[in-house]
Amino acid sequence: MPTTAGRVLLAGDETIIPVISGLIESLPDGARGQIFIEVASSAQIVPIETPERITVSWLARDVRRGACGQALTAAVTAWVAEMTTGDVVLDGAELCVWLGGEAATVDELRADVAHRLGSSRVTLAR
Repeated sequence: MPTTAGRVLLAGDETIIPVISGLIESLPDGARGQIFIEVASSAQIVPIETPERITVSWLARDVRRGACGQALTAAVTAWVAEMTTGDVVLDGAELCVWLGGEAATVDELRADVAHRLGSSRVTLAR
């Protein structure tokens, strides 16, 4: 994750929480954006410190309907549709997207986000 990222989207499942926490530590204080974390149970929700303009949304499967990864995919897709145009010039090069988690979910989501934003703007992990 570039330490100069001004606008970020971090997303993953419960297996990647420590990595997301590490990425947050590398962000500048002025960073803004969204973090989505899908967990099996609301009992897995833990406080995460972020820069002031970053929001963390926990997606607990025990209080939602749908298969594993479905809430994460819906949240990321909706955020990208609402917060970006798909045009690097209009959106600005400061946007950094990082996705991590189970390969089956992340691979499909990566392809969709890369298509919407351009693959050079998406960083992915499994």
